[in-house]
Amino acid sequence: MRRVIAVVFAVALGACAEKLPEAHVMPLVGAERNFGREVAELGVVDGFARNLAADAVLLRPEPQPAAQALAGPAGFSLTWEPAFAEIAASGDLGYTTGPYQSHQRDSGEVKHGHYVSVWRKEGERWRLVVDGGSAHPPPLNLPDRFTHAPAREYASSADRVAELKSLRAAEDALIAGIAAEGGRALLTAAAPDLRWFPPGSFPVTGANAVQTALLSRSDAFTYTRRGDGVSAAGDLGYVYGEATRTVKPNAPPERGGYLRLWRRDADGRWQLALDLTITEPQTQAALDNHDAKHDAQHQP
Repeated sequence: MRRVIAVVFAVALGACAEKLPEAHVMPLVGAERNFGREVAELGVVDGFARNLAADAVLLRPEPQPAAQALAGPAGFSLTWEPAFAEIAASGDLGYTTGPYQSHQRDSGEVKHGHYVSVWRKEGERWRLVVDGGSAHPPPLNLPDRFTHAPAREYASSADRVAELKSLRAAEDALIAGIAAEGGRALLTAAAPDLRWFPPGSFPVTGANAVQTALLSRSDAFTYTRRGDGVSAAGDLGYVYGEATRTVKPNAPPERGGYLRLWRRDADGRWQLALDLTITEPQTQAALDNHDAKHDAQHQP
C-alpha cells in the first residue's frame, strides 16, 4: 500500500497558487469549463445531461440519481467558475470546486455558493460522477486566480477492491469519530490543505483555519455512507451519502447529503482533502409532525 505514489508535496501548496494550471489538470479544468458553457447555452437539464456519467449522483440536497434529480424543468440558471482542481496520479479521477451563482427565473433572486464536482474519465472523455453545492451569503471577495494540487507520480495501478476497502474504513472511522466527538474529529483525518464546506457558511481552507472555525459552531451532524469510488492509482477517492444536521437540542434535524474527497499522503495514509455537507430545514408539515410527537412524548 505504501508503494505507489511518490507525492510531490515538497512543493508547498501555497506556492502552487502562484502558478497557472499545469498540464496534468488542464483536461479536467477544460471539461469543467465546457460543462459550464453547455449549461449556459442549453439550460441546466440539457447541459447536465450531456456531461453525466450513467451512474451520476446529484446532491439536491440528499443524494439522488441524476436522472431523477433532473426529471423536471429547472426554475433557475447556473453560472460558475473552477477555482481549485485536483487530479489523481493515474489521470482518471479528479474534482474541481469554485464559486457559483443561481438565478431564479420567477423571482429574479440571485443565490451564491460554492460547488464541488467529481469527474471520472471514461475513454477519452471526462464524465460527471457526483455534483453538489453549498449555498452561502454573497461573497465579499472571490479568488482572483486558479490554483491546483501538485502533480503526483504514477507508478502502477492499484488493487481497486483493496483500495475501496481501505477508503471505506477511513470514512467509517471518521463518521464514528464525528458521532462521538463532533466536528473536531475532522482534524484527526485532515490534510493540511483541507477544504471544508459547512452548510450555510463560507468555505474554509486549511486544517488550522478549520480548527478555528469549528470553535464557533455548535451544530451536530450524522452521516450515512451511500457510494464511493477510487482512482486507478489508489491515491484519490470520494465518498458521498446522507447527512443530518441538528442546529440546537430538541430541534428537528435538517436533512441532506455530503461529499468527501480523500487523498493518500506520502506515507500511504488516507487524508481528508475536502468535506462538503448540504442540509435544508424540513418543511412546516414535517416540523408540525415533530412537535406533535414531542408533545405526546411529554404528556403526563
